[in-house]
Amino acid sequence: MRTCHEVEGRSVYEKSTSFFLGTISDICFSFEGDCLGFILEQKRFFHHRHALLPAADVAYILDDSVIANIGSEQLKPLPKDCLTYGELKLQLVKTQKGDILGLLEDVYFCLDKGIIVAYELSDGFFSDLTGSKRQIQKADALVEAGKDGIVLNG
Repeated sequence: MRTCHEVEGRSVYEKSTSFFLGTISDICFSFEGDCLGFILEQKRFFHHRHALLPAADVAYILDDSVIANIGSEQLKPLPKDCLTYGELKLQLVKTQKGDILGLLEDVYFCLDKGIIVAYELSDGFFSDLTGSKRQIQKADALVEAGKDGIVLNG
């Protein structure tokens, strides 16, 4: 089990050639709560390209890097219907009834199963100073994610 915060910024290399594929800039999730994969930033001379490394193509995650089973030509374009950790981070999380659960701090995911396992929530700045963050187990799906916050099902 990993968190989004701990894998951001890691370098990604191809398993067979150790070729540098890019740096993880974000993590991509479906509305159903599946981890689709890592968004890689690939620096070029005059622009930056973003591509998706599907979760199924990750061989393993080391302490400082990620090893992929595919090469750069096999990376996928970013999906249209997905949520990124960057979009979800620090959003207000509510139940379907409108009860406020807290601010989303991190997302725990299992890459082997390709699913979100839990959400780490904070009650705000002062509770963070005391170290009181809490985890809620994954609901069935994200019902809605927008500028008003995140609504969880279940």
